[in-house]
Amino acid sequence: MNETRPIRLQAVRHVRLSEEIAGQIERLILNHELQIGAALPPERQLSAQLGVSRNILREAVRMLVQKGLLEVRPGSGTYVARPGAEFLQDFIDIFVRTSEFGLLDLVEARQALEVQIAELAAQRATEDDCLSIDHYLKELESAAGDPERYIEADISFHAALGKAARNEVLQQLLKSIRGAMRENIRIVVTRRPVAVTEAISAHRRIALAVRGHSGGEARLAMQDHLQGIWRHLQDMQRRETVQSGSAVDRRKEE
Repeated sequence: MNETRPIRLQAVRHVRLSEEIAGQIERLILNHELQIGAALPPERQLSAQLGVSRNILREAVRMLVQKGLLEVRPGSGTYVARPGAEFLQDFIDIFVRTSEFGLLDLVEARQALEVQIAELAAQRATEDDCLSIDHYLKELESAAGDPERYIEADISFHAALGKAARNEVLQQLLKSIRGAMRENIRIVVTRRPVAVTEAISAHRRIALAVRGHSGGEARLAMQDHLQGIWRHLQDMQRRETVQSGSAVDRRKEE
C-alpha cells in the first residue's frame, strides 16, 4: 500500500478586504510603482476601481498611515509618505521611560550607532558640515549654565554629525532615539554638573577629529564620550539602589 507523504501547508487566514487593499497599495509603494510624494487617486475613483465601499478604503488608508507609508493632507488628498522614524521613536521613548535599565540600554545602543556615525562623518564631512558642527559646539559651550539650551545644542550637534555621515539609514535611526536621548542628557546634566564639563571637552575632541577627517580619532572620541555617560548613569543608578535599600531597612526597623 502506497503511503501519502505529508505536504507542508499553512492554515488559511481570513483576510479582511481592508487588509488586502492595504497590502496591494503597500506592495506598489515598496516596488516603487508608487513613488514618494505621489498622490493616490481620489477616494471615489479608487473605491470604484477596487470594487469596495469608501469606508473599507478609508480603513485600509488608516492602516498604511499608521505604518508611515501614507499621509493624508486635509483638503488635498492622500500621498505616499517619505519614510521617517516617528513610530519607532514613540516606542523607544516609552521603553526608556518605563524600563529599569532603559537609559543604560540606550547608551549601549548609542555606542553601536554613533561611534560609526562619527567615523563616517570624519570621512565624508564637507566644509558646510564642519561649520554646522562647529556652530553647535559653540552653542554647547555657551549654554553650559542653561540645561534646556544645553540639551537642545547637544541634540543638534549629534544630528549634524548624522547628516555629515551621509547614510540615510543611520540618520533615521539617530532620529528615532532623539526623544530618548533628550531624556538621557537631561538626567545626566541636572544631576551631575561635572558631566557637562566632560561632555563639552569630548564634543570639542569629536569636532576636531571630524574637521581633520580622522575617522579613527572621531570613532575613539565618541566611544570615550558615551562610555563616560554610561559610567555616570550606572553610578547614579547604584546610588539610588543603595538609598532605596536603606529606606527599606529603616521601614523594617520601625
